[in-house]
Amino acid sequence: MLSTSIRQRLAIGICTRQRHALLRRLLESIWEQPAPEHYDVEIIVVDNNDAPLVAPEDFDHPAKFKLTVLHEAKPGLVNARNRVLDAAIAMNADWLIGVDDDEWVSADWLDQFIIGIETLDTSIIVAAKQIVYPKTTNRFIKRLRQEQLPAGADTTIFSTANFAMHKRVFAPDHGPALRFHFAFNESGGEDFEFMLRAKHQYGFRAAKWPYAIVTEEFDGKRETFRYHVKRQLLNQVTRYHVLALHRTMGVRGSHLGNAKKIFLITNKFAIFGTAECMRGAALLIMGQPTAYEIVGSGLFKWARALAVFPYLFGKTVVAYGSTVNADRSDLR
Repeated sequence: MLSTSIRQRLAIGICTRQRHALLRRLLESIWEQPAPEHYDVEIIVVDNNDAPLVAPEDFDHPAKFKLTVLHEAKPGLVNARNRVLDAAIAMNADWLIGVDDDEWVSADWLDQFIIGIETLDTSIIVAAKQIVYPKTTNRFIKRLRQEQLPAGADTTIFSTANFAMHKRVFAPDHGPALRFHFAFNESGGEDFEFMLRAKHQYGFRAAKWPYAIVTEEFDGKRETFRYHVKRQLLNQVTRYHVLALHRTMGVRGSHLGNAKKIFLITNKFAIFGTAECMRGAALLIMGQPTAYEIVGSGLFKWARALAVFPYLFGKTVVAYGSTVNADRSDLR
């Protein structure tokens, strides 16, 4: 719970790489937000390109929100996200809001985040994302709807796509000064690992806030079935690496405990995936329009079940860095 009698400093952090048009769309949607009464807002853009490609003068932005652009030459998501945290500390931010550069925010997004900041008893807030599916999206891809968890409930969606975090999590003068782990610089999944570590090592809970909404469009590769199958598999491989890392760090888990967990996860996905494929096939015979999405959901679960094999063979995901650009497409 936050008192509004003291003026607060709020940072909005954005990491970007080779998405100038999308970044402009996001910034324009943020600049349309009303200036909050009790907050000084600064937008921090970290340009994670090899050479600087983003400059404040590229944008005709209103004076109500200060815009700071920083170049981070070292490639990868972790380098960029940690640079945002350093910048938030430098501006003495009380809260950091993070949003992805391929999204845009709703008209009351900032107001709703501030309501959550002032009313929720939590250090991390994970807000909502709605997805726009083009008509050409593969029919086996399930159209996800915005989750309607009770506001303030604990969430297991550990994502930095649309979130807020108090300085007690990341600032050295106020807490453990958590940083995103470099092990996930090229793979992604650094947000999942960060919030899971914050929860189990330091007791920082992440609360759901469904009212501060961003929108993302699934276009290009993201409307294909192949992309989603591969992403499900690679995401699960990364989660197994999180388990292993947390064991070695002493956060939680053991060799035997992790082995049991991976065995149970693999079997769960295989069993439920098979059941969904069979149910979808039956509905397909009956001519039900939802049959394709159910079959697709079953196949995605099977992709996660099969993730145990690349993990056991020591494969890691390569998705971000100097040679790749936001496309989870390879194992190494």
